[in-house]
Amino acid sequence: MAAASCAQAGDFAGHFTATDPPKPLPAFSFEDAAGHTLNLSDFKGRYLLLNLWATWCAPCAHEIPSLDALQEQFPPQRLTVIALTEDSSGIAAARSFYNRHGIRHLPVYADGTGVAPSLLRARGLPTSFLIDPEGREIGSVEGEADWAAPDAVAFLAKRANP
Repeated sequence: MAAASCAQAGDFAGHFTATDPPKPLPAFSFEDAAGHTLNLSDFKGRYLLLNLWATWCAPCAHEIPSLDALQEQFPPQRLTVIALTEDSSGIAAARSFYNRHGIRHLPVYADGTGVAPSLLRARGLPTSFLIDPEGREIGSVEGEADWAAPDAVAFLAKRANP
C-alpha cells in the first residue's frame, strides 16, 4: 500500500475531503492492547478520528506524534483518536513504536485481520476518517497531516463541539 500525499500545517482544510452526505461505515473489528475485540460502534456517541497507519510507513511514523498531541488536547468523550495499526505483528509493533517515540495519549489498537484499508477504500497509508457520533464518515484526509497544527485543531474543534 502506497503512502498518500501530505497535508502541511496551514492548509489542513484544503486536504480534508468532506463526505456529503455522511455515510455509514462498514462493520469490522479490531483489537485493543488487552486483546479485547472492538468495533467502531463501541465508540458511538462521540466524534472519532480513525487513522490507518503502520510502523513501516515513514509518513505514518512521522504523523503519529501529532495524533498523540491532538488527543492530549481533546477529552476522549469529545474526540477519540483511534490509531489503528496495519502492521502484521499488530499490538506488539504498535506498543514498541509508542514506547520508542514517547506516545502517551493514544491507546494501542490493531487491525489483526488487515481488512480495514480495503473495507474503507483507503488508497494508501496513512489515511484518516472523521466519524460523527452516529458512526457515519463525515470526511477524510489521505496522507500525512500535522494534526497538532493550530488550523487542524481549530477545524476539528468546530466539528467536535458538544
